[in-house]
Amino acid sequence: MRKIGSRYSKKAGLPPGDLVYTGEMDLKETEIIFISYNTDNILKKQVRSLDEIIIDDSCVNWIIFSGIPTAEEMRLIGERYELHKLTLEDILNTSQRTKFEVYEKYKYLVTRIIHQKADTVHLESEQLSIILKNNVLITFFEHDISVIESLINRISNKSGSIREKKLDYLFYAVLDSIIDHYFAIISPIEDEIERYDSKLFSDIENEEIIHVKQIRQILVALRKNIGPFKEIFHKFSRDEYEFIEKSNLIYIHDLYDHTVHLIETIDVLKDNTSNIAEIHLSVMSNNMNEIMKVLTIISTIFIPLSFVAGLYGMNFENMPELKWSFGYFYVLIVMGLVLTSMVMFFRRKKWI
Repeated sequence: MRKIGSRYSKKAGLPPGDLVYTGEMDLKETEIIFISYNTDNILKKQVRSLDEIIIDDSCVNWIIFSGIPTAEEMRLIGERYELHKLTLEDILNTSQRTKFEVYEKYKYLVTRIIHQKADTVHLESEQLSIILKNNVLITFFEHDISVIESLINRISNKSGSIREKKLDYLFYAVLDSIIDHYFAIISPIEDEIERYDSKLFSDIENEEIIHVKQIRQILVALRKNIGPFKEIFHKFSRDEYEFIEKSNLIYIHDLYDHTVHLIETIDVLKDNTSNIAEIHLSVMSNNMNEIMKVLTIISTIFIPLSFVAGLYGMNFENMPELKWSFGYFYVLIVMGLVLTSMVMFFRRKKWI
């Protein structure tokens, strides 16, 4: 992922509210899906412009942008739906932290959605902005709307009670889809960490430890994105906002519980990755100590033997032992006794 500083550098020196896209991905052509539904009827269509969208006050209306509009298009959207220029700036400045803001005529929530690639260490993230205004929900996906595809199908197929609920329930359902999406990312990561943990004392490789470190970096990013949700959902569950009906507070409580569970799971997995790396280093250090211990014992044993061999390798004429008939064998016996005594001493000290 590109660092935040490189994104903000695009806006250096510009006044507040100036519309500049700062995302990593190339802007694609914006696709707009409009869904309007009530208990009995549903309208779902892809539109080319905002002029084709007719808001029905008797229905729940959902406008989905797949791809960030251009600066000029954002200005038109802001004028049509009376959005503050700072909100428009935040939508285009795709390095926002998760936050919820209340304006006079609407509510604004922004977060990031992380998408998993084929493996667990390569992820992509995109920003999601949500506008809640009267009976209209507007969502801006930077690139991919796969997170809400199942929700759209539920609405289309009249599955569950979503068609009987109002806009606040749709808002909850979008957030619930995001949290469920994070659980889907965490599950394979949890399996990988358990696999590495089970082979920690056997044949874990250094490359796998590098993989564990990469997983930890991903968990840190997930924790950073999800953490603010805890406070946001806690405020929702305490009925601090009038736009959430009391009958739907139980769903917000459930969303808060899921978020707490997700955060706790991420924190545990982060600790596990740290433990795996630390234990691996300890095991490697112990193995190295054992090797050094064996080599030190061998060197210690051969020090006196080398001394004896060096002493009698000087070949001075006045060394009486050079004239002994069995001097060679005597020296071998002495060296063997020294070797045996040293091994017995080391065993008594439990060094070997």
